[in-house]
Amino acid sequence: RAPTCTTTGMTEATSDKTSLDVFFLLYGAAMVFYMQAGFALLEVGSVSIRNTKNILFKNLTDITFSTFTFYIFGYGFLYGSGNQFIGTSKFALISGEFEEGDGSEAALDMQAHNYAKFVYAFAFAATSTTIVSGAVAERFNFRAYGVYGACITSLFYPVVAHWVWGPDGWASALAPVKSRLFGSGAVDYGGSAVVHVTGGLAALIACVFVGPRVGRFKRHMVMEMPQQSPVFQTLGTIILWFGWYGFNCVATTQISGGKSVLAARAAVCTTLSAAVGGATTMFVDHFMQRQLEPRRINNGILCGLVSISGSAGLIEPHFAVIIGAIASVCYVASSKMLLIFRIDDVVDSVPIHLVGGIWGLLAPALFVSRRSYVQMYGYPDEDEAKAPCGLFMGCENSGSLLAANVVLLMAQTLWIIATCGSVILLLRRTVGIRIDITQEVKGIDVQKHGGHSYSEFKTTVFKFRTASGQEHSMEMRVRAGDAAQFAIAMSEVMEGQEGQVAARTSSGSSETLHEHASHISRGIPCTFDKPREDGECGRANSRGASFDMPFPVYDGHHNGGG
Repeated sequence: RAPTCTTTGMTEATSDKTSLDVFFLLYGAAMVFYMQAGFALLEVGSVSIRNTKNILFKNLTDITFSTFTFYIFGYGFLYGSGNQFIGTSKFALISGEFEEGDGSEAALDMQAHNYAKFVYAFAFAATSTTIVSGAVAERFNFRAYGVYGACITSLFYPVVAHWVWGPDGWASALAPVKSRLFGSGAVDYGGSAVVHVTGGLAALIACVFVGPRVGRFKRHMVMEMPQQSPVFQTLGTIILWFGWYGFNCVATTQISGGKSVLAARAAVCTTLSAAVGGATTMFVDHFMQRQLEPRRINNGILCGLVSISGSAGLIEPHFAVIIGAIASVCYVASSKMLLIFRIDDVVDSVPIHLVGGIWGLLAPALFVSRRSYVQMYGYPDEDEAKAPCGLFMGCENSGSLLAANVVLLMAQTLWIIATCGSVILLLRRTVGIRIDITQEVKGIDVQKHGGHSYSEFKTTVFKFRTASGQEHSMEMRVRAGDAAQFAIAMSEVMEGQEGQVAARTSSGSSETLHEHASHISRGIPCTFDKPREDGECGRANSRGASFDMPFPVYDGHHNGGG
């Protein structure tokens, strides 16, 4: 007997699709939220041990403040109905979309979908804010940072997202076809511009205004700063890569209606671009005769991920290889330019997110196919042959995407510079944006967060000069009970193989680690900070090089902190 179609059967099928889409959104939101763990590890691994708690505290603050401010203001500015510039409703989720309606299954499914949509949108907003944290690490005033981050989450980011992803945004490809910018709207599939250019540009502005860390630049030289752990950096990068599948695959916002192919293709393109970005960075560094550092490959991977976000589900996989390779070159070049202009970005947020995001916004304007555009954004069946595509894809309306994306980039740049710049200037005149020099030198953890992070260990930061005259600095953690013996051993190795080792405090006194450790082992109660009056500790050593940076060094105590 031929199957019959009933209204009940259609309703159940629709409900199943909605439930699947709700789960898909929640799954993506959880993955994107988990990226916060990756950011935390990456940033902790890139700073001095003395500022570990401060970095973790700021990351937690990002999450908590972002949740509240996005709930009250951000979601309404993003998805609220209003005008083409900004939403003016749905603040604090006060809207009929979040009510049960008539209590029917369809109404409840729609309510569930809107709740899931909020969580997914919040995870994106929190990511944009966290980009700033690593860039200005180790010297930015916490109160100023809290205000700055809250402004990004509640207003600066939601407005840009409304332009691109709101149904009535002036640059949105989701708007009615006749009202789309240049007939196509701006295509930013997963947020290369909306999330990463916003966060990266906000980070650049903050870095410029707050200035570099003490000792980062010496005359015309760039000084290496202590970094806690390449293990944390690499683990953080891998966690971010994992979370990026939620970023790009779930950017379709649904898996039903034929969009599953976009989500699956996004996973393939995301993987390829990340891998090629990391590998190309390694080859470029090798060609430029740089030391091959895990940190650089990690950043190449992240730049590849940022760059593919704008087009991940809308292009063929071979274009992802090209995007990842160009992203790597963009990262290497822009990272070098920051140092030339003496801009101190601790984790290279600006090269990765700003420069990678700009390339990620241009890429869909070059490589998106007409069919993928129609699948994602829709187009009238009778006019589908006139649907836009990327500049290199050979369709009739191939230049409209490039024009729309460039106009979006210009408008976004003006918006972020005007808003972020104004807030930073206001904060500098009121609460101040930079911490006290004493806090920066001695470490923020001790001054603001209740003590060292690693109470079982002592931290030794010293500078030495090799036989060739090249200067290096080193930060080490050793168990408190083994500090003296470790210092003796290290001094012997450095003096015998690399040159003379010396340490100097902020007061200007210096001595070799061997001499200082000998004083400790003989029980002489002195430290670098408080030398004995008889001169046994802290006397100058003419053989060794002294600190050019006022970093705290091993203080000789056997109890306490990190």
